[in-house]
Amino acid sequence: MSNNNGISNRIRIGQYNIVSTVGTGSFGKVKLAVHAITGQKVALKFINRKKIASMDMGGRVKREIQYLKLLRHPHIIKLYEVITTPTDIIMVIEYAGKELFNYIVEKGKLSEDDARRFFQQIICAVEYCHRHKIAHRDLKPENLLLDANNNVKIADFGLSNIMTDGDFLKTSCGSPNYAAPEVISGRLYAGPEVDVWSCGVILYVMLCGRLPFDDEYIPTLFKKINGGIYKMPSYLSPDTKSLLNSMLVVDPLKRITIQEIRQNEWFKKNLPDYLQPLPNTEENENMIIDDNLISELSKKMNYPTETIQKALKEPENNQFKVAYQLVLDNKRLLKDSEHNNNISSFLATSPPPWNTNSNTSLIEDSNSNIELDDSSISVLSSSLPRVEPISRRERSTSSASRLDSPILPATGTPPPGAMAPSSTRTSQHRHLPVPKKPSKASRTRWHFGIRSKCPAWEVMLEIYRSLQNVGMEWRTIDSFHLKCRYKYPDLVVKFDLQLYKLENNSYLVDFKNAGTKRLVDGKEVKKRASHSDPFGWILEDEEDSADHMQSVYPFLDVCSKLITDIV
Repeated sequence: MSNNNGISNRIRIGQYNIVSTVGTGSFGKVKLAVHAITGQKVALKFINRKKIASMDMGGRVKREIQYLKLLRHPHIIKLYEVITTPTDIIMVIEYAGKELFNYIVEKGKLSEDDARRFFQQIICAVEYCHRHKIAHRDLKPENLLLDANNNVKIADFGLSNIMTDGDFLKTSCGSPNYAAPEVISGRLYAGPEVDVWSCGVILYVMLCGRLPFDDEYIPTLFKKINGGIYKMPSYLSPDTKSLLNSMLVVDPLKRITIQEIRQNEWFKKNLPDYLQPLPNTEENENMIIDDNLISELSKKMNYPTETIQKALKEPENNQFKVAYQLVLDNKRLLKDSEHNNNISSFLATSPPPWNTNSNTSLIEDSNSNIELDDSSISVLSSSLPRVEPISRRERSTSSASRLDSPILPATGTPPPGAMAPSSTRTSQHRHLPVPKKPSKASRTRWHFGIRSKCPAWEVMLEIYRSLQNVGMEWRTIDSFHLKCRYKYPDLVVKFDLQLYKLENNSYLVDFKNAGTKRLVDGKEVKKRASHSDPFGWILEDEEDSADHMQSVYPFLDVCSKLITDIV
């Protein structure tokens, strides 16, 4: 970080000259900067290392940045690169100088044609991310930016959802007007249906110039949202009213899906060619792998090409399949947009089209499995232990003569965190809105934790008693969230304990594995920072440390001790 002699009183970070502070995010400031060579404006989003370290978010931020580097859609803010300093992680992102919120304030209610144009861009961008199992869960006009051509750019897409996974209710209270009933009620939800509700509120705001659910007294506001109580203006067309009514449905199972919105006649009117639906991945089961795409993924994700090729042949979904599909979709979007004048700004700042001259077939044998983190839309998936073997040699091997599933599977049983806790729910709206192939019977639903119909205070009282009886230590985050640890002679097990309210007036005590570390002379072994990057450990996944236990059994043993005492 140094002063730029060419521009007085401006701080330079990398190739970027900082101009001014334009906002403040959850983990740091957002600054406007100019690329020193090209003069292009960018936004620098600062993420404070100490904050993410204190919240144990380092590994998850790293994985999320890997995905954001690959996200390419004309209506999603692009991540160009990431710069690290001893104190901050700096995301260099596309700059869009206006907010849809301010645009509505200035213009008032929009015409149906103008609102439709914005709505089409928003829905298609949201669909793109849902397709790749990323849910925003905090859509609002303040997060919808506008470029110089008044094209929508969704900001904070993905990073916020990862950082608030399992704790969304607490962080969403700042803007509850756009939150779905299941969110403000603290019920479990998957993600896509929450985005549909928020998009419905945004469409209403654009058409009416005011919020459908609004009240200065928060309990009254929540009552309106939970009851779906709002006024429909008489000047709206019947088709518009029908679409809004289908999106603002309190029951998420009866709420319209993104795919159904796509088929709505009001939505399809004057839909640009570049926003037409992407082809289903199921059509390309025997897909040919492009070596150039593999090389690009290798550079962006920092994995060997051999690892990525093997991962793409795995029958189960994984981070490499998601990333590969992102690149394929980007290629298709670029190709379709070359003849469209409305998104020239997207073409001007996006990577060049991929070269597809060299191809490798997927119809090769795969003789080894890759240890990967699956990608899924869920709320409590982070609460489930990642089953990591003590030794890779203990893994069983398998072989496949072909890719038995699409690059991005559209069917199958979702992870437990994405399932509804009540037997009255079905998984229909918990999957991505894509056509399904005939599949085997789904596995029985299950949850990890304890259910109780006792009052919340009584459940927490029993938890405190059991923690004391078992000999655990804990720290209170809030009334229903604890950080706990249990010490064995040679290791310490850490976990989060949180109480959730389910829709049938019962409660779920959820256990989230926060890591197991070795003890030396009764103290935790700390990973030493390198000389070149004294804070670099924050961005490293804990599983990369030799001092971090790879087995999940100590965590399960601790849960067993606590559950046994409670029961």
